Amino acid sequence: MRKTRTVQKIRFGRKRGLYTTFIRQSELEQLNPFVQWDHYTAKALIHSKRLNYQSHSGVDAVSYPVIGKLSHHDSTGNHVTLASGDVHIMTSGDGIIHKDIMTPQNGQVESFCLGTILPAGQMEMSPASCINFDTQQLPLIEEHDSTTKVIIGSYKGIASPAKYSIPMTFLDIMIAPYGCWYFDTDPEQLAGFVYLRSGSVYISGSQLHNHQMATLSQSPLPIEVRTSKLGARIFIVTGKPQQQPLISNHHSVHSSQKNMSKATQNIDRLMTTRK
Repeated sequence: MRKTRTVQKIRFGRKRGLYTTFIRQSELEQLNPFVQWDHYTAKALIHSKRLNYQSHSGVDAVSYPVIGKLSHHDSTGNHVTLASGDVHIMTSGDGIIHKDIMTPQNGQVESFCLGTILPAGQMEMSPASCINFDTQQLPLIEEHDSTTKVIIGSYKGIASPAKYSIPMTFLDIMIAPYGCWYFDTDPEQLAGFVYLRSGSVYISGSQLHNHQMATLSQSPLPIEVRTSKLGARIFIVTGKPQQQPLISNHHSVHSSQKNMSKATQNIDRLMTTRK
């Protein structure tokens, strides 16, 4: 029997309005480099749903709508509307503010947001920037009993065009009933988690149910996911932990109090002058 990564902990999200969040501020050291995994979902919507201004600094934030459209507006002047399956990567650097509007499809909206820390140094305090990718730009690898979409990183030697601030892999996977999905991970990317959007899966003997997050043991071992009579749609994320202090304040994370103070001042200025 081949050795694979085991489940460290199965996490249940905390509901906050239309968001379910799975990572708390107190867990950042433990989950480094991951600082955010949020699942946004709503049903029976007639009109678009406007979200309030949010601020970030010192992190990368990846937005990935899977049902409906997401219109994003931010202080860098980036205004874009993402269709289902498109990807938006926001590098917050020394501070950014943004607001989003979710437009329903058949009365439903659903989107995911992943956040990771920026490496200490120049990148952590760089000017904020954004980049978008249409779903057609992202590789889709079809195998006997699974289909894997490469959002960031690479799978089976096929790479996403999205460049990222740290070594990371972000995959959207559909697995057929009684299927097996196997992935030899980048040995640098010791941290990782699996999120089950639908169905039921087994990871090294541990069963994961709908809308649960399984953090994986820190290891260079491969990841194996199996299904039984139900198929599944899962997200798998692996990343390289960053060797730096983590000072957090809401949606901002920095390596020093000095950088946090500079970014907070910049965000306050942006909030004052927002339009």
